[in-house]
Amino acid sequence: MARNAPAQDARQDASWSSTGLNRPDAIDAWREWAASTIAPIEVEVFDPNAFAARWTSHGIGQLRLLHIHAPAQRVTHVGADGMAMRATPSIQLVYARSGVLKTTMGGRTFDVAPGQFVLLDNTRFYQMEMATPHEAIDLMMPQGWLERYLPDPAALLGRAIAANAGWGAPLGAFIETIMDGGLEAAPLPRPLIAEQFGSLLALATGTPNAAETVRSIGRHKNQLAARILRQIERDYADPELSPETVAGEVGISKRYLQTLLAASGTSFVAELNATRLDRASDLLTDPRAAGLAIADVAYRTGFLDPAYFARLFRKRFGITPRQWRAGNAPLS
Repeated sequence: MARNAPAQDARQDASWSSTGLNRPDAIDAWREWAASTIAPIEVEVFDPNAFAARWTSHGIGQLRLLHIHAPAQRVTHVGADGMAMRATPSIQLVYARSGVLKTTMGGRTFDVAPGQFVLLDNTRFYQMEMATPHEAIDLMMPQGWLERYLPDPAALLGRAIAANAGWGAPLGAFIETIMDGGLEAAPLPRPLIAEQFGSLLALATGTPNAAETVRSIGRHKNQLAARILRQIERDYADPELSPETVAGEVGISKRYLQTLLAASGTSFVAELNATRLDRASDLLTDPRAAGLAIADVAYRTGFLDPAYFARLFRKRFGITPRQWRAGNAPLS
């Protein structure tokens, strides 16, 4: 199972290059992608005749990690009020890998040098000017997700933070590991990798109560697991109920659902069958259902195969459904 996770996660990835395109079309495609993916944006390429750019995009849980190689240019994020918002509202972690990102935001100008990162709000105005070709990482984080780790992201916007020293160094090393192919070889599903981003960002920014932030991750996992179990309790009678269905309802991937339940020592199939069998045992002793055939009890509790239901029932309770109905249920 674990070996299939990278291939499944890779479906969330995409890439583009200007190679082979004529320059006007390449520049138009570059601007269109930036406006629809990053922010409402205006792009001024300083030397259109030498334009060359490429990007890769990786889905990591609710996050989107963009690896950008870009020419010398000026990008102006005009904000949600200045242009129609097509990109998802996000807090961006922009990490300079090579080239200086001269940034203007909130009435001041500062540099983001290689090895530093800055947090920006893609619904607000800011400008970045790069005098040379550059390489950057842009991690797009929904604000609701980020607030689990940084209670007040707005207070951290627009200041360069070192990702190669102090508590920023683990975050920088984490980013570099991913960029060096670590995402494909990661032993964890991508939603769990996203959580590591949140924890390391809390440390790198010096967010108070970082330990409580890390503990809150555990609480969040428990809450998700509880939601999964409640969904099974509610929809157990649906014979089509599946991990994919429940994961979609909860807002996570099937892989992450399986990981959460495994951490609790169980699985989706085990919980679903246990719930169905418990409901079947109740129905078999309910006087109002005395006229139901055993097969109908199986169908009403989500089993399409009465013989399979009978085998599971006997394995669980030690007697057949018919014996249970006859009053031979164990006392304990």
